[in-house]
Amino acid sequence: MFQSGVNEGRRVESVWAIISTFRPDDDLLWAFDSIASQVSGVVVVDDASGPGSSELLSALTARGAVVESLADNSGIGAALNRGYELALEAGASKVVSFDQDSHIEAGYVQSLLDAHVAAAVRGHRVGLVVPEHFADVRQAYAELGDGTLLAKNIIQSGMLVDAEVLRQIGTMREDFFIDLIDTEFELRTRAAGYLTIAAPGAALAHQLGRQYARLLFGRPVSIPGILPPVTTFSTPFRYFYRVRNRIVLNRLYLRSAPAQITRDTVIDLLHFVNAALVARPRGEFARVLRAGINAGVKSRMGRMPSAVAERASRVAWNAPVVDAGVRGATTQGDR
Repeated sequence: MFQSGVNEGRRVESVWAIISTFRPDDDLLWAFDSIASQVSGVVVVDDASGPGSSELLSALTARGAVVESLADNSGIGAALNRGYELALEAGASKVVSFDQDSHIEAGYVQSLLDAHVAAAVRGHRVGLVVPEHFADVRQAYAELGDGTLLAKNIIQSGMLVDAEVLRQIGTMREDFFIDLIDTEFELRTRAAGYLTIAAPGAALAHQLGRQYARLLFGRPVSIPGILPPVTTFSTPFRYFYRVRNRIVLNRLYLRSAPAQITRDTVIDLLHFVNAALVARPRGEFARVLRAGINAGVKSRMGRMPSAVAERASRVAWNAPVVDAGVRGATTQGDR
């Protein structure tokens, strides 16, 4: 690993990476190697994977990573926050977060830094920097007159944040546990007056998981620019968190980001309907959604109740498989 030496005036950057893991496989070593060569140091935080991952984590320690294992499965927010804490203690001036299967091309981190520097020189107050493309999704949605690309609905994997921003606005919402954690962080950053920008041309390949034909009452459905003809269903238990956190997120940011919240809520509702129609047994999935709604209304945060998790474990998707996804599944999907 080398010391990242980008100059902002007289300031020399110490860029660290954090990788959150949960029951990783050997692919993590490949991901680590692609990241480590581009940063000053790497922190790996494992979210209580258990003894089955100890040998792999020891291999990362031998490669120079700072490795810490959480005692309890606390969710991706807690894992990332511990990573941020350790990176800042090590002197990081900027931190880039990654999932355990994030493989980056040469020059990736530098492209994020270049975008940050360019926007700062133009007088912008930069909060977060993400790649322009994440898998097949374009995270940039608008371009300012000076060429700065604005981003929204970002994914935390591959995201760069300045240490000072973390100190000003805090870190991830651990009580969200999983799902919409990065969206909440983005909206909080923007509400504090910072821009979320995209690095032009930067891309992060990522596996989107198994894709299914989007059906409504058995018929294909799509809306150009909004709903593609295929969809990716998450592991059923994730829908508890998605519903609950959507309710809480809307309550927090409807006033500061009404257009984004409204659009995202409509898209989520359509997806929930789609998932409910193909879920088997439907009754069990409906109970999972209802539990999520109840938790969101009452702001019951943290890990889902074990009884709800048991219901979710009995749900499967009854929809035509389009393909198995592309290279690069999010670590959250197996939590």
